Amino acid sequence: MNIDIEIDEYIKKKRYRQVNSVLVSKNSEIIAERYYNGFNKDSRNPIKSVAKSIMSIGVGIALDKGLISSIDEPICKYISEFNERRDPFHKMITIRHLLTMTSGILWNGGVHYHCPMLMQMKHSNNWISHITDCVVTNRPGTKYNYKEWDVILLAKVLDSIGSDMFDLINENLYKLLGIHSERWYKSTCGVYYSVADGDEDENESLSNLTAREMLKIGQLLLQKGFYNNKQIISSDYMEQAVTPTQSNPSYGYLFWRGENWYGCRGYGGQRIIVIPKKELVIVTQATPTSRGMSYDDVIWFCEGLV
Repeated sequence: MNIDIEIDEYIKKKRYRQVNSVLVSKNSEIIAERYYNGFNKDSRNPIKSVAKSIMSIGVGIALDKGLISSIDEPICKYISEFNERRDPFHKMITIRHLLTMTSGILWNGGVHYHCPMLMQMKHSNNWISHITDCVVTNRPGTKYNYKEWDVILLAKVLDSIGSDMFDLINENLYKLLGIHSERWYKSTCGVYYSVADGDEDENESLSNLTAREMLKIGQLLLQKGFYNNKQIISSDYMEQAVTPTQSNPSYGYLFWRGENWYGCRGYGGQRIIVIPKKELVIVTQATPTSRGMSYDDVIWFCEGLV
């Protein structure tokens, strides 16, 4: 039985009606490609928090270009509100802390990521000022807490270094990989936000990608910053980005990782998983629902077929 048929039978057996795409690549060649619910190779699906990992690549690009000198730079250098002494820890928060979700700023994600704190921010006139008013409950760098504040602040940093954040990513990543994306959503107060885990925001569709486009990002990760024999981002940064951090051994610089894998994860089953020892990249896409399904078992089922 071939891999495509086995994947079809597994999806049917598990009754995963929201799964839209499953792609498997080995040694840079697609060996399985399945679509459901009317999807095809040109269909676009929400990437959700895969956008976080793409922003991490954006940081690597900014380093390569000298737009930032180090991820240990304090964010108050780029975000003026963090120079206003609203909290004694503000000047200690660095870009590294945002990448590792260790800023220490108060956060409660709510149930299934329907987060009242996030909604309060969205109703404010100034998102960055709203976050700045939140108390820092842990010394920066000491405690991991997965939160939207850090990625929103990182977007502001990347948008304050002399280049529009989306333009930086689009010109130096997407176009070089042959990826098309609409310009990511930017709030009326000037803050990029393209994640919205569990929050159905119509603006989020601007960042939708096809499964094959997500696969290209996976190939870039597997090849440590190279794509089609061209260096897109420094190998040193990519290796650091997927290395476990002291605050969370399952997390790098906005990348998830396990014992034999690393990659990107988004709410509702959006996955780009790299398994280096097997030269594998596995992509799943699904329609997000309030249940927050992950479909990680589909990933490991596919790995077991190779």
